[in-house]
Amino acid sequence: MQVHHHTVAVRPGDSFDRWHHVTCREFSLTECRRLADDAFQASIAIHHFGPLVINDIWSKTAAADRIRVMRSSGDTRKDSRDYFMLWLTLHGEVSFAQNGRDAQMHRGDLMLHDQSQPFTLEFAPQAHAIMVSIPRPLLVSRLPDAHRLTARRIGRESKVGALASSFIRQLVRFDDDAGPAAIRLGAAALDICATTLQSELTDDSLRHGDERLARVKAYMLAHLDDPELDLDSIATAQNLAPRTLNRLFAREGTTPIRWLWQQRLAGAYSALAERRFAHVTDVALAFGFSDVSHFSRAFKIAFGRSPHHVMG
Repeated sequence: MQVHHHTVAVRPGDSFDRWHHVTCREFSLTECRRLADDAFQASIAIHHFGPLVINDIWSKTAAADRIRVMRSSGDTRKDSRDYFMLWLTLHGEVSFAQNGRDAQMHRGDLMLHDQSQPFTLEFAPQAHAIMVSIPRPLLVSRLPDAHRLTARRIGRESKVGALASSFIRQLVRFDDDAGPAAIRLGAAALDICATTLQSELTDDSLRHGDERLARVKAYMLAHLDDPELDLDSIATAQNLAPRTLNRLFAREGTTPIRWLWQQRLAGAYSALAERRFAHVTDVALAFGFSDVSHFSRAFKIAFGRSPHHVMG
C-alpha cells in the first residue's frame, strides 16, 4: 500500500467524458447527463493518506446547467465498492438526497453520504468541494451507526465541524513528502470526522431510537476483545432478557451476535489498515477471535480481501 501520493485525475480543459469517467466510474458507478465540452470545466485532485482518500473537486458549467449525479439501486448491485463519503463545501452550493432526506450545503458545511445506497448529488454552476472517501469499516469501527447519519447537514457554525473542516483543508495542501506519517494523519482525520458526526448528529437520532440499544452497543464495543462474549452474557450484564435483546436489534434488521461480529471485523479492518499491529494474529486476538484461520476466512468473506492484503 502506498501510504501517500497525489494524483491530478482531471484538469481544467479536459473533456466532459474524462470527468465522467473519473466521477461516474472510478469513484463509484453513477450516471450523469452529458454536458457540452465548450461550457464545461472541472478539476479533480486525489490525495491518498493510506486507506483514506481526499478528493479536491471543482467544476464550472453554463449558468443554466447543473451537474446532477445519480446512483440507482441497479448501480449499487453492480458496484461492490463500499465507502462513505464526507463532503466539505468550499464554494457554491452542493445538494444531496438519500434515504428520504435532503441536504443543501453551502460554504463550510459538512455532510455524510453512503455509497452503498442510491443517492442524487447536484452541483451549482460553480462549485468547489472536498470529498473524503472512507472505506466503510474505518468509519463503522469509530461510529457504528454511521449509516443512520447520512444526508444531514452540519453547518459551518459548528465549532467541532470547523475543526474537522480545517484539518481536511490542511491535508489537501500536503505535498508528496508526508511519508510514513500519512497513515497517522489519515487516522487522525477519521477520528476528528467521526467525533464531529457523533457530537453533531447522534444525539438527535437517539431521541428517535432506543437508549437501551445504545447502552447495549456501547457495552459490546467495550468488550470486543472478549471471545466469551455471547447473547446470554450480554443480556446478563445489561439486565435484559435475551428475548428483549433480540427484539432491540431486530428493529435494525439484525441480531446482537451478527452486529457484534460486524463490529469486530470492522475494528480489525481499521487496525490493519492503520497498521496499529505488527502481526495479523495480534489483530485477531485483540478483536475476540481465538482462531486465526477462522478470522482470516471471515475477514475475506466480509471485505473481499485478506487481512495481509489490507495490512499491505
